[in-house]
Amino acid sequence: MSSAPETRDRTPLRGRRLTDALHTLGRPLLRISFFLYQVEVRRNLYPRDPLVTEHEGIDPLRVLFAGDVAASGHGVLSHGLTVVTRTADALSAATGRGCSWRVIAKTDLTMAGLAARPSLSAEGVELAFLLLGIPDVLLVTRSEAWARDLLAVTERIQRESGLRACRVIVSGIPPLSDFRPIRPAVRRVIDRQVDRLNAISVEVAERTPGLTFVPFPSWRIGEMYVKQMFSWKTMHETWAATLAEAARDR
Repeated sequence: MSSAPETRDRTPLRGRRLTDALHTLGRPLLRISFFLYQVEVRRNLYPRDPLVTEHEGIDPLRVLFAGDVAASGHGVLSHGLTVVTRTADALSAATGRGCSWRVIAKTDLTMAGLAARPSLSAEGVELAFLLLGIPDVLLVTRSEAWARDLLAVTERIQRESGLRACRVIVSGIPPLSDFRPIRPAVRRVIDRQVDRLNAISVEVAERTPGLTFVPFPSWRIGEMYVKQMFSWKTMHETWAATLAEAARDR
């Protein structure tokens, strides 16, 4: 059973063509936001230390992470502080097992881009996390395309894994409009795009064995968001804790 986000677009998937058309009208606004996103991605901090992908221990849990900017370590200087490593840390601590993980990460990676890869490096993987959606929001990926590619990625991971019990967790997309000052009109368009793709992920998870949707953790109190309390380190930690807990509960 998948979890549902607090705000959910309940329009049936087949009836979203008009909705997508209306969202497309906001494409010029999102093109600007995508340009600003690319500028910020190039200028921000990323880990500078060697990448470690294994915790020693008995019967190592084999994990795959695929994602865009956060999986790349946006905003932190050490791989040990990323959502990827922190999730692996938490899983290893909770299970008492070692952990070995693989990472597919590009700041501009889309669901379609992941689906088009010749291999997803999922051989023997027991658990996979999909941390995607930011570029898809800003590029106005259509609902049908997101659903199709999410299903294709899930089935390929399970098939490449070779394990009947392989599980895939697709994370909710982060609330992009909270990351920088944005005009109200653009904020509404971005928020609607995030909600739309998250709702599609929920629907696909509900009908796909082995796929679970996990909402992105909220750092809001009601409608209040205190930007002074935000840090990339905290974001990675909070997200990792949510993902690890969801994996343990299933």
